[in-house]
Amino acid sequence: MQRLIFSVFLLLLPTLAAAAGWEPYVNDRFGYAVDIPPGFALSSEADNGDGRTYSKGGAALAVWGHYLAAGPFELDVADRRATYKQEGWDLSYDRQKAGWASLSGTRGDRILYHRTIRLCDDAVASFVLEYPESMKAEISPFVGKLVKSLHPAEGCTTAQGAAPAAQ
Repeated sequence: MQRLIFSVFLLLLPTLAAAAGWEPYVNDRFGYAVDIPPGFALSSEADNGDGRTYSKGGAALAVWGHYLAAGPFELDVADRRATYKQEGWDLSYDRQKAGWASLSGTRGDRILYHRTIRLCDDAVASFVLEYPESMKAEISPFVGKLVKSLHPAEGCTTAQGAAPAAQ
C-alpha cells in the first residue's frame, strides 16, 4: 500500500511542481483575478488601479481591466484585432465566443497571446503575454494556466454579463 501511495505521489509531483510558484493577482477596481507564472517579476502598476505589468527575461506580461466605452464586447475585440494587424502582427489564432476572446500571432521573432473576458458592469479584463521565439519552450506552457486563471471576481455571474467558464 505504501508503494502505491508513493507511486501516485511521484506521478503527481510534476503537476504539483508546475503549480508551485504561481502568484495570484486580484484587481479590486475591475473585479478580476489571474495567476502570475513563476519567475515573472512585477515591473509596474498602473496609478489608476487598472492592472500591472510583469517581466521575465525578454518576456512581458500585462494584465489590466477597462470599461467598454466604445461599444459592445465584440467591437472591443474587433478593435484590438485591427490594432494588432496595423502593428504588423500575423494573427494565426483568433477565437471568440460569448464572453471571451483569444488572439495569438507573431511579428518577426516575437510571439503574442492575448486573452480577454467580459466582466460585470460593462467591463473587461485582459492579459497579453509577449515573448521572443527563443523563449517559446519556456513560456508557452504557461498560456493554458493563464487562460484558465483569468476570471471574474466572486459575485460576478454570467447572468450579470460576466464571462463563462474558461475554455
